[in-house]
Amino acid sequence: MDDLTGNSKTEFYVKKSTDRFGKYPRTIIAVALIIGVIVLISGISSGARTALAHAKDIRVAMKLVSLEFYKGDESMYDPSYENGLAPDALSRMKTMIPIDGEITLTGWDYENDIPLSFSYREGKYLVEYKETGSGDGTYGMNGDWTVYYDFKVLEYSAGE
Repeated sequence: MDDLTGNSKTEFYVKKSTDRFGKYPRTIIAVALIIGVIVLISGISSGARTALAHAKDIRVAMKLVSLEFYKGDESMYDPSYENGLAPDALSRMKTMIPIDGEITLTGWDYENDIPLSFSYREGKYLVEYKETGSGDGTYGMNGDWTVYYDFKVLEYSAGE
């Protein structure tokens, strides 16, 4: 730029690399949050599908073990135990498939010798199964499966 005296002044501006990130901090934070949420939801969904697959394997194992108990005129369902399973039934199921969680059998069809409802807890996932058959013995894999994910929100200890 020329001033009235004829001297020219030139000013140079050097762009710093930190200026690029300084202009868009909200955009960078928003993108990072969106990516974080997507990764979190994907991880929870993947774990839920794994727990559901294990619960379906457990249902098949229950049906197979119930055949062994049926020939002895017994049932693998024993409501006197906390988990609803006879001790021999649970140990036999563990020889068929790996069971990493806790099984609670809550409903049994004595006539057809199949599970009507049970729950399976594996880590932070809880899978519940309820048979939706018509009651005429035509049960298939048409039951309702529900998978829950839980996390601790608050813990209160009175002893401290």
